[in-house]
Amino acid sequence: MLQSADSYHRSRDTSVLLRSGLNLIQQALSIYSDDLTLTVSNQRFRAMFGLPAHLSEPGAKFSDTIEFLANAGEYGDVKDIPAFIEERVEKALTFKQHYMERQRSNGRWVSIEGGPLRQGGWVTVYTDITDIKRQEEMLRTRSDELSDRLLDRSEELARTNRALEATISRLHETQQHLEAAEARVRLAAETTPAHIARLDLQERYTYSNHRLPFPPSNGAADIIDHTAQDVLGALVYQQIAPALHSALAGKAKVVEFTSPNDGRHIRSAFTPDTNDTNTVTGAYVLSMDITNSHQDTPSTAKETQSSAAQFGAWIARFDLFELHSNTSEKVITLTLAEATLLRLFLSMPNRMLTRQDIFDAPSVQLNTARALDIRISRLRQKLGDDAKSPKLIRTIYGAGYIFVGEVEWLD
Repeated sequence: MLQSADSYHRSRDTSVLLRSGLNLIQQALSIYSDDLTLTVSNQRFRAMFGLPAHLSEPGAKFSDTIEFLANAGEYGDVKDIPAFIEERVEKALTFKQHYMERQRSNGRWVSIEGGPLRQGGWVTVYTDITDIKRQEEMLRTRSDELSDRLLDRSEELARTNRALEATISRLHETQQHLEAAEARVRLAAETTPAHIARLDLQERYTYSNHRLPFPPSNGAADIIDHTAQDVLGALVYQQIAPALHSALAGKAKVVEFTSPNDGRHIRSAFTPDTNDTNTVTGAYVLSMDITNSHQDTPSTAKETQSSAAQFGAWIARFDLFELHSNTSEKVITLTLAEATLLRLFLSMPNRMLTRQDIFDAPSVQLNTARALDIRISRLRQKLGDDAKSPKLIRTIYGAGYIFVGEVEWLD
């Protein structure tokens, strides 16, 4: 069930790698979503405009950034800052492809090239062109005194321009990759039968895949920008607050609670969200309705009595401690410990098992996280499940594991 949720985390890791790559380029870059909140930026964006950390992190509001820059004199002498901000926001909401050059308050020149994204929002690239402008001025004032030094400088400038063109080409390619990655993340998150969300340090929702397990307590149609306490209600918030505070302090934690609305049992995993300097900027939340697994025993009578189960490309023969391939004559021997752990996973497919769930299973006989990691690693290896990108036994970081797939127990 949580395959897409794990894809979400892997996609998030991909986005982190992309963001790290963007930090290597000399241009400043920012991507804002269609609701005018920052989605991606690089370190050059923050450094070029002297932005505070909270304005260069995902979720920062475009209007707050414009207000900061206006107060800092970035746009010259602005008489009516609120009106100026309103005008810039209106233009941003009808964003169009554009290119412009302007001189900043510190005397340096910057070119600004922006383009809309297919799924909404826009990407903007800022390039410091001060040297180019100075060269142009020199050519205008000393056109009759061209020297070898000036010619050399012109050649250097030409080389710089060629490098800039190559960089812009790479930026366009990066933009396409970012668009594709974002589309995959959104599709995975929005089709996951679990609630995936992010809260900032003020406990306000900055993202939600709109799968909250119950109606928002405050009746909000969209929970973005609402606090966890307002959305969840006092009773639920009281139950999840320790886990949320733990994640915001840098430590992942899982909590289970009962919905006061309908009595359903919910399990929520809270994971810290950190930036490139390993500073906590918020918390990710993964919430699942585990009412059925909470009420049922780990396995039905048939699963307990059956000596074989079919899943994916395999048939597990627990009476022989063997894995038989459906596509070849390949047979792999299982140890008793591996067979016991595999049977536990197969008895609860598409449901998350916490480490404690596995430790508590009477037949598994594990008592350390390291021993469990080793056993799962060996089981993945025998199943041909890539440890870097597993498709059968998926790790839900900070929460537990889930066996993904259809299981048929054989008589």
